[in-house]
Amino acid sequence: MARSAYRWAVVASLAASLAGPWGAAPVRAEDLRWPTPYLSSSAAFRDLVAPSLMPAPKLRPPSDYRGLDLPNYSFTRFTEHVRSVPLELALIAATYAAIGEFNWKWGDSGFHWVKEGYFGKNTHNGGMDKLGHAWTSFLLTELLAERMQANTNGLSGAHLSAAIIAFGVMAAVEVGDAYTKRFGFSRQDLVADGVGVAFALLRGAFPKLRETLDFRVTAKFGADANPLPPGVGVKSRIPAYNRQRYVLAVKGSGFDALKRTPARYLELQFAYDTQGFHDVERRIGRKPRRNFYVGLGLNLSELLFAEGPVANFSRYRDTELVWATEHMLRYFQVPYTAAHARMR
Repeated sequence: MARSAYRWAVVASLAASLAGPWGAAPVRAEDLRWPTPYLSSSAAFRDLVAPSLMPAPKLRPPSDYRGLDLPNYSFTRFTEHVRSVPLELALIAATYAAIGEFNWKWGDSGFHWVKEGYFGKNTHNGGMDKLGHAWTSFLLTELLAERMQANTNGLSGAHLSAAIIAFGVMAAVEVGDAYTKRFGFSRQDLVADGVGVAFALLRGAFPKLRETLDFRVTAKFGADANPLPPGVGVKSRIPAYNRQRYVLAVKGSGFDALKRTPARYLELQFAYDTQGFHDVERRIGRKPRRNFYVGLGLNLSELLFAEGPVANFSRYRDTELVWATEHMLRYFQVPYTAAHARMR
């Protein structure tokens, strides 16, 4: 009976948060209690499966300088982390199930293996798909680790638990691909997944690395994406991987010597993309080309939301809208906010 009353209280709390401050007396913008639909939903689902009352999670958990905390990690710790993010796990599972069923056509073939290679010129896209696997695994690990830490009130080892789940999800996706005519089970994809998870673990083990180094993807448009000429018989004139570029950004804001200078808003970026690997590109005579870049970029998150001499939106950092925007900028490079020079 008490457990049932507790769950009804959770539902009522969620409804009150979704209602937000509307209808209240006018207040200053900085004092407004903004709605928290995601945070409240995440906490509500967590509390529905929690064995006991848990404290309200924070939108931004504090940096965990304990690193991975291996001596205190255990299977019990893992289960506590998993139980804290039921909403996030359900969303990940539903997303991949839908894409696998309707886009990748899981189940239209028997199980089969495929050898795809890595970054060679004889591969399908010069390694862009491998960077996509690494980036996706990295993203899943990072997002899950942050919510696990927040929803367990700072329980250590969240990056380890998140890495296990992220790699498990990507391995399950690879098994689904094994039952498609279009793909197949690729060991190389699993290696790329492992690299992405390992990079996220490094950032968890050494929090300073999170302040200095980001791994992002950006989109290319127009001539920069090397579109196909008209009349070549394809639905899109821009092959999928021609639209992407992967970026490793070294952030000035992560270095103490630069924090009080304008360099805090700049990044040294290293990037990679390919052209000429699509079947149609090869057919019309384009040569496969792997492109390496170096350049400068703007750290929009620092410019727009960090406290400093530049007027910005830092006073709204505790709102979900700013929180979500900062996350997007952490993992996606906004087009035309960086200048890259091709090295080869």
